[in-house]
Amino acid sequence: MSREEFLDQLAYLLQDISPEERDDAIGYYVDYFEEAGPEREQQVIEELGSPEKVAVMIRDSLKGTTGEDEYTEHGYHNQRYDENTKMPEKAKKKSGFHFRGNRDRNLVLIILLIIGAVILGLPLIGAVGGTAIGIVGVFFGIVSAVAGVSVGLLAGGFGIFVAGIVKMFTQLPTGLMMSGGGLLMMAVGLLFCILFVWILVKVIPPCIRGIVNLFQRIFHKGGETS
Repeated sequence: MSREEFLDQLAYLLQDISPEERDDAIGYYVDYFEEAGPEREQQVIEELGSPEKVAVMIRDSLKGTTGEDEYTEHGYHNQRYDENTKMPEKAKKKSGFHFRGNRDRNLVLIILLIIGAVILGLPLIGAVGGTAIGIVGVFFGIVSAVAGVSVGLLAGGFGIFVAGIVKMFTQLPTGLMMSGGGLLMMAVGLLFCILFVWILVKVIPPCIRGIVNLFQRIFHKGGETS
């Protein structure tokens, strides 16, 4: 049996424990093999015994109980496998199994992921924020234009209407045309005024809520990531 086969079988047999504990256990034996070197690989496998026995040892160490599986000064004894195998000297020196595992590597990976999320997230937030501000600017520009047109038509129509009434005293047809044109302009201005009020009441509040919700989602996800 090679080192890879031993570790693969051990990982398979430890599927019933938590992933973190399994990673710690596998990491411990990976380090043990690496420190022993390739030339002592078979010797280490003989010292450890079968992957099944090592898996039982790990479970018992994690549970803090021995039951029918126990350590003795002469080695490891397990009634289920009926094996007596000398424990490695390195393992004897440890009080139980204190697996080093991959915690340091996992911590480095988490830090790198956070840094990557920040590097990628800041431009994304800036782009979304800039787009939202641009949309708001265009929207308020349209609203301002509608309001300006409404006021201009109402004021201009009223002025032409008054001028038409005055003109009737000297030139009746011209005065009537001017008054009619003024009334028409005021009617169109009134329509723009109604449109302006509708935008203020029906369009602006949902847009503001949508923008606020968008930023809340972005910052909420950013908080969860960190």
